[in-house]
Amino acid sequence: MTRYTRDHRVAMLRRRVTGDGARHALATTLYQVVFEGLEFGPGDLATPEDREWIRGALAIPLQETVDLALDAIAWRIAELLDRGPEALGDRYDRSHGGDELGWD
Repeated sequence: MTRYTRDHRVAMLRRRVTGDGARHALATTLYQVVFEGLEFGPGDLATPEDREWIRGALAIPLQETVDLALDAIAWRIAELLDRGPEALGDRYDRSHGGDELGWD
């Protein structure tokens, strides 16, 4: 795969795989996982103020993690498509070639 083809495929995958819905779903899931991991034991319960602070403190690290994860998955999928059977990557590229122009 040429650099242009790879970059074009990654850009296409970013548009299709890393949209707002994916960002929200991943951020929500990661938040649940992290928040549960920070849960206090029964002998020392977090106060409402603690929970609110944790929620705010997690916002930036979670967003950074979501951005990195979605970018990484776009790159990995682009690489996988290139190694797929019967020119799978090329067929995928052709099937979405007009996306950037708003074509269906």
